Amino acid sequence: MGFFILLVVVVVAVAAYKFRVPLIAKLTGQPQHRIQRAIERRKENKRR
Repeated sequence: MGFFILLVVVVVAVAAYKFRVPLIAKLTGQPQHRIQRAIERRKENKRR
């Protein structure tokens, strides 16, 4: 039973990461393109 719960948690975490832009946009009430730009900016800043 514990393995099944762990498997469900991992699947939900992967799905949340894959659909993070729409989820964050819905939670914050901001447009998706604004969230996407913010994520891209953070990626660029990490590269430098």
